[in-house]
Amino acid sequence: MSWTMARKALWDLRWPAFWYALGLALYTLLIGSIYPTVREQSAQFEEIVRNYPEALLRAFGIEPGKGILINFSGFMHAETYGFIWPLVASIFVIMAGAATVAQEIERGTAELWLAVPVSRPRLLAGKLVALLAGMLVVVVVSVLSLLVAALLVDAELSAGAAAQLGVVLLDFLIAVAGLSVLFSALASERGKAAAATAAVVLAMYLAWVIAGLRERFEWLRYLSIFTAYRPREA
Repeated sequence: MSWTMARKALWDLRWPAFWYALGLALYTLLIGSIYPTVREQSAQFEEIVRNYPEALLRAFGIEPGKGILINFSGFMHAETYGFIWPLVASIFVIMAGAATVAQEIERGTAELWLAVPVSRPRLLAGKLVALLAGMLVVVVVSVLSLLVAALLVDAELSAGAAAQLGVVLLDFLIAVAGLSVLFSALASERGKAAAATAAVVLAMYLAWVIAGLRERFEWLRYLSIFTAYRPREA
């Protein structure tokens, strides 16, 4: 691995990772802070949710028939980790992953890096390590903010459960990053790579939603990375 490339990529990624991590952390704390109010009126909220169309619930990562306000983890899954978190975090990973190769071509620095006495796999490995570090920052900050939110509202959330959630979140981002890096290598423009990745991820998301609505479409779940994304079970 090229540590020089890794340091450069980390430097380029420092502010995007910081702002996305901060934004997700603040959102988590904000949503967590309203849990006591929702908990006091859980019966009314559950009744409202039961009247929502099944397709709408599944689109937001909520399993119909399962109480979302029974505990803190269920509430946070419905309001944060079922839809909002993967959406925002995916945008970060798609943009960062799309820049892995395509951005060097756009900047005209690809020839410069290829001229150094370091193999291409090592150069790419340096980029991937930086991308993984950025994803780790986003995930760790998100999990820590969830623990803080649980403490602030006196909710039950073990460190073990939070760690398992972190593994699920990181695995999901790695899957998205793999697609993004692939399209970055195939395309010569960062925008095209990001658009292609976003289209594939969106198609997988729609396939996952449709698979849960009709039994005859259940086979679609095997085409989607969202089938393995189960933060509530963590």
